Amino acid sequence: MNQTQAGPLLVRRAGEPDADELARMLTGLTDLSRYFRFQTAIGSPPRTALLLRMLCPAGAAFVATRGPAIVGHAMWAWAPGAATAELAAVIAEDEQRRGLGVRMLSIAAADAIASGATHFLFVVSAANERSVRMVRRRWPDAAVERDGALLSFVAPARLPDQPEERADVVDQQTGSLERREMPAPGELRPVDDSVPAL
Repeated sequence: MNQTQAGPLLVRRAGEPDADELARMLTGLTDLSRYFRFQTAIGSPPRTALLLRMLCPAGAAFVATRGPAIVGHAMWAWAPGAATAELAAVIAEDEQRRGLGVRMLSIAAADAIASGATHFLFVVSAANERSVRMVRRRWPDAAVERDGALLSFVAPARLPDQPEERADVVDQQTGSLERREMPAPGELRPVDDSVPAL
């Protein structure tokens, strides 16, 4: 049974206890997916220091789970520049191209805005055409600079336009997606409490 058949998705705040499952997800990625996310080799399994930076950044991190397995990770961290938050996400191979990456970036973006971010930074490999298109489509006013193989997009901090979501995606932070809307940053509630089983 592949991960997409194991039940609904749950998106929640991440923490150190997620290290083993996050390592499993990252180990299951193709070399290209790992390169596009990290622009360098990360080891297999990834180093503990990398996992802790992903789970406990100078900002916030979120994971998407399907059953006990982590199938997505998104985070934001303060970047150089006044009130600039760098956003990043990585999604398990079986879950890619289903809207989960944009949904998780939206959650990270809302949390960064609530924490005072006025600009977003996205650092993307120029060869990662899907991510480049996503940033340009969702944040069309982003300025871009190239540094070798990397593109750095800086955009005013705002939530991206939301795509249609699959009915089985449940977002613990913002509730059911039946209404297909993202609450204002002030409406987000902490999600550090225990996660109910679905």
